[in-house]
Amino acid sequence: MRALDLKLMRDLWRLRGQVLAIALVLAAATATFVMSRGVHHSLTVTRDAYYARNHFADVFAGLTRAPRSVVSRIAEIPGVRRVEGTLQQYVTIDFPDRVVPVRALLNSIDEKGRNQLNQLTLRRGRLPQAGAPGEAVVDEAFAEANRLAIGSEIDALIYGRKQRLRIVGIGLAPNYIYAIAPGDIIPDNSRFGVLWVGRRALEAATDRTEAINTVSLTLERGASEPDVIRAVDATLAPYGGTGAYGRKDHLSHAFLDNELTQLSAMTRVIPPIFLLVAVFLVYIVLGRLIRTERTQIGLIKAFGYSDWAIGGHYLKFALVVALLAAALGAIAGIWMGGAMTRLYAQYYRFPLLYYRISPSVILSAAVLSFGAAGAGAIGGMRSAVRLTPAVAMSPPPPPSYRAGAIEKLGKAARFSAIGNMIVRHIARWPGRSAITVLGVALSGALLFATMQFIDSSRTMLDSFFFRAQRQDLTVTFTEPRNEDVLFQLSQLPGVLRVEPTRIVAVKIGHGSRVECTAIESAPLDSQLSLRIDRSGAAIALPVSGLMLSRQLADKLVVRAGDHVEVEMLGGRRSRLTMPVVSVVEEFIGERAYAAEATLERIARDAAPVGAALIRIDPAYRYQIMTHLKDMPYVLGITEKTAALKKFEQMIDDNMLTMITFYVAFASAIAVGVVYNSARILYSERAHELATLRVLGYFRSEVGMILLGELALLVVISVPFGCLIGYGMAQLMTAMFSSDLFRLPFAPSRASYGWSVVIVLCAAMATALGVARRVQHLDMVRVLKARE
Repeated sequence: MRALDLKLMRDLWRLRGQVLAIALVLAAATATFVMSRGVHHSLTVTRDAYYARNHFADVFAGLTRAPRSVVSRIAEIPGVRRVEGTLQQYVTIDFPDRVVPVRALLNSIDEKGRNQLNQLTLRRGRLPQAGAPGEAVVDEAFAEANRLAIGSEIDALIYGRKQRLRIVGIGLAPNYIYAIAPGDIIPDNSRFGVLWVGRRALEAATDRTEAINTVSLTLERGASEPDVIRAVDATLAPYGGTGAYGRKDHLSHAFLDNELTQLSAMTRVIPPIFLLVAVFLVYIVLGRLIRTERTQIGLIKAFGYSDWAIGGHYLKFALVVALLAAALGAIAGIWMGGAMTRLYAQYYRFPLLYYRISPSVILSAAVLSFGAAGAGAIGGMRSAVRLTPAVAMSPPPPPSYRAGAIEKLGKAARFSAIGNMIVRHIARWPGRSAITVLGVALSGALLFATMQFIDSSRTMLDSFFFRAQRQDLTVTFTEPRNEDVLFQLSQLPGVLRVEPTRIVAVKIGHGSRVECTAIESAPLDSQLSLRIDRSGAAIALPVSGLMLSRQLADKLVVRAGDHVEVEMLGGRRSRLTMPVVSVVEEFIGERAYAAEATLERIARDAAPVGAALIRIDPAYRYQIMTHLKDMPYVLGITEKTAALKKFEQMIDDNMLTMITFYVAFASAIAVGVVYNSARILYSERAHELATLRVLGYFRSEVGMILLGELALLVVISVPFGCLIGYGMAQLMTAMFSSDLFRLPFAPSRASYGWSVVIVLCAAMATALGVARRVQHLDMVRVLKARE
């Protein structure tokens, strides 16, 4: 082994504590990168392969009813490659042991398996056979949640008629990776499922022989999606077309794409923090090492070693630390990525979800680690290279202490001798002290930015479930009805209040911008459904005109007072020019709102009730649910408490897992920064501390010099950490928001408090570990041989 390499091994072992502390910080960056990029890559590759193998469509359209021959007309549109028309029907599933009706979506499927698009993947069993109207394939998630197996039988209310369905297969489809019921914001597989039945069986059950109500199509390479969508809309308009849309607006794909966007944002925000801290730590440790080894560097150069050899020696020190960090980070990232993938598999259903870390991800993470370590080593390398043998072998000039501003401050504040020693040493090394403060501040900032996501989720939950939605039940009907249904529901024992609501699909245009969305109606005096903005204030519905969500208004580039073109999709396809009366800042979705009379003017069908919002006496829940279950025109019932519980479970599963990871990461930063600072302070001041012990100072007083400086730097870092965390949290909140969800920035004092407490505990535990060395200081050895 070469002499310099042997010296390197000895230095690494002698400084093993500091080396490990820096490696932990770099490993946290590597682990975050590997986890987020690995999960993102695995989900993307799995999704793309699944889409390609099962021919997931590019464009989708719904309609009221059309003859199957319309499929051939759409196939003639330029740019269309394949077209398929199917039937869909929402039904109610009756489980005898449950009082709550379960909704399901029936999809028609060719009994001979000749579907070309959105192909079904059978996990078990077989497809329905021709001439067997009661056979069905059930979605795997729904089957698992309701304990359905091959041979199980369920009763479905289809078009007012009860029909027994026998499960002959369990499968998955690419258009239901994330199966969610209409009006819900998270999937509840125990209350909503997807089933596939034979095409002719569903046609017979719904009286739609040779008819379709959905169209899916794929595009030729290079085809213009907007042009195809316009042509499809024109073709389906006579048949009650509700507006074609691309894959990016498909609900299942949009939720999955939103998750991938958040993973990508995590990669861009979190690792740079760790890399920045690691650069500073390597710079400090190497700088201290080179100052300690001035004489050795002079001797080595005097023996003929080149500047390149000396610089390469100290660069190797940093690269060995980076190699250790890359190995630790890769192992931790792979493990954490596996945990995250298992978590995603509970919500996103794939036939096979392989978690695979590609070599390129590991290599990229290692490059980041080596790059950060190399960047931190540059300063130390330059100082080592510039040292000439004559200068290096002479002792360094003694530090110059003058009565500056810090000294005057100490006198004015009547600091003790120990207090003056602490502040004087901080003033002597302002750059290094600033780096310590910044490192600990970034640790606290990362903790706060992560923990405030719980506050954001809770605020969004409170706004949506408690302030905006005040009903206990939402009852949806098979089709819009008149006001008589409200009277029937209000007569049920235990019903305290009933209010109507309706949602219709529309196109809203402003200038050259057009958006497919929905208008939701409510009574002007509504008490069960309110529009709550980001500030928590309730916004009243306009008497006439529209209220738009901020997200929709921004897409259309409109503001209050502008006029928009509204075209109803399906039904009578009325066209109106309407004013935008107000804009509301909301957290979930993007849509428009209008009063009952306004929506009736748009729909023109004398059926203003699409669903009923009901407040009930909890004591009568069972009786009310039993009555609703027996009503043939009731399609589904959504209980707010059940949806709230599901939402809280999702938050707990996702947020707590991520926060556990980032508490560990932030603690690693605090430990790395404080440990390195403490070790450098101890090595620099060991002679002074031993001298003070000889002069009669107690161990506790001498230890206070070391702990006091660290404590002062950590305390100074707290407000900076809160300020940096405030900005970082706003940035992360904006990056993690999407069209589906917009997280509010609503940090609580508890998030500030916990982030400060965790950082202080990690810093204090680390400092106490180093301070133990002061208690066992060998005064004779230290005083006999200074550095």
